[in-house]
Amino acid sequence: MAFTQFTMGKHPSDRLMPSDVKFMTYEYEPYKCFNAGTELPEISAPTFAHFIPLLLCNPSIKASTPRTRQYGPLPSQQLDIYTPPPGTPPAGKHAKPPLFIFYYGGGYMSGRKQMSLLSSEAGNVYLPDIASLLASKESPELKSDPKAIDKLYHQNIGTFIASHGFVVVIPDYRLVNMKTDYTFNPETNARFPSGGEDVTLSMKWAVQNLSDIADTKTVFALGHSAGANHLATAILRQEFIQSDPELRRGLKKWASLSATFDYIHSREQRKIAWSRYFGGFEKIGERCPAALVTALGDKDRGRLKEEAGPARELPELLCLHARRDHFGAVDPQKRFWDAWVEKGGRGVMKEVVGKEHNHMSTIYGVGCGDEEVEQWLIDVLGWCLEGE
Repeated sequence: MAFTQFTMGKHPSDRLMPSDVKFMTYEYEPYKCFNAGTELPEISAPTFAHFIPLLLCNPSIKASTPRTRQYGPLPSQQLDIYTPPPGTPPAGKHAKPPLFIFYYGGGYMSGRKQMSLLSSEAGNVYLPDIASLLASKESPELKSDPKAIDKLYHQNIGTFIASHGFVVVIPDYRLVNMKTDYTFNPETNARFPSGGEDVTLSMKWAVQNLSDIADTKTVFALGHSAGANHLATAILRQEFIQSDPELRRGLKKWASLSATFDYIHSREQRKIAWSRYFGGFEKIGERCPAALVTALGDKDRGRLKEEAGPARELPELLCLHARRDHFGAVDPQKRFWDAWVEKGGRGVMKEVVGKEHNHMSTIYGVGCGDEEVEQWLIDVLGWCLEGE
């Protein structure tokens, strides 16, 4: 059995914590979760079991109190706002912290800006029985307060990025209804291009309402999995960010992590969700992000090819995947990237640091105190600031 110590000094978000806070130790087998396979049903339980006890030892996450605001008229159109700890200088050379927006993943059918992991309505179809899963863990935090695991995700992302001098926004968005018998409701259920709509509306709200605490003329965005697909839709379709001069000027760079940009091969459950989101399985091939980037500048969209700029006029892209990502993410990313470059898109495609990372560990490991696990996100933040 190996031991890892979570030390306050190693974690950037803890540099301003009181000096009398004691170090905490948790016993676990490092990287066990990363050897469970690549598909979500295989990796979900061991990934949660590996990281939750570690995140519970992070006082910055526990003490976090993000502000929640409504960014649109629909029930799911809410967002959380995280600000840097007192005394934290703005990232880069900015007078105010740049604005960083994170769009979480969930296969179009699940996810929350703050996930209630103990609830049956937690919003994650791959979520195991967390209480049973962690029952044997020797975690003092968990024993003293079993409900402490609620809201770890995605408060871990918000607090970590904010600790590096950014104002962070994490929006919710409409999800696909996976019930067998249901009536589609556009106010609560997702259907293409609702993801692009929610991304654009949340970004616009943040830019128009956070200028007192953030540099809203410098915006960066990161999307994970389905969240990256929604972000891509908002950037690639003409009626969204491209048609809003303020957002087009403000969004400097965007990053995608483990995105499923097309759907040539996939598991059956994903096919159901995608079919419902895209309005029929036959529509996926023309509405998925890979198709949208391929169609940039097409005459049937009412623009001449040379006027479209194709992708060269769009923000620079950092296209990321994990070493142990499922096949539904890695191959589609390569196809998307090839089309992006062919259309003149700028940026970099690469594998994240951390050779054992899977589709979920990149997100669910942030805040654990392991520098190798968290390095990929530090690299993203550094890339955002390059060239300023």
